[in-house]
Amino acid sequence: MRKRIADRRLHDRVPLEVELFEVTNRGEALAHAANISESGICYSGSAFAPRVDGEEVILRFRLPGDTRPIELLGAVADERCLASTSETFVMFVWPRDDDVQRIRNYIEFVTR
Repeated sequence: MRKRIADRRLHDRVPLEVELFEVTNRGEALAHAANISESGICYSGSAFAPRVDGEEVILRFRLPGDTRPIELLGAVADERCLASTSETFVMFVWPRDDDVQRIRNYIEFVTR
C-alpha cells in the first residue's frame, strides 16, 4: 500500500479554457488558460517562458459567461518548458475580494 502524498493545493482546480493576456516587464502576450482555483491559474503558451519563480505578472481574462474582465497580479510559482511549449503556474497576489468571489462562483458552477 502506498502512502498518500499530501497535495500542496489549497483550493480545488477546475478546467478553464479561455485566452488570457499576460503582461510582464518585457511586454504583453496572449496565452491559453488550462485551469483555475481561488488562489491561482495554470496556462500554456507563454511568450516569456522560461522565467524565475517569483517573477510578477499581470493577467487579464474573462471567465465563461462573465462579461467583465478580471485583472490580477500574480507570481510565477512554477514553469515547465519543453522545446515548443510551456506550462506556467501562477499564484494570485492580493486579489480583490470581488474577483475572488467571481472565481468562486465559476468554480461552484463548474463543479455542480
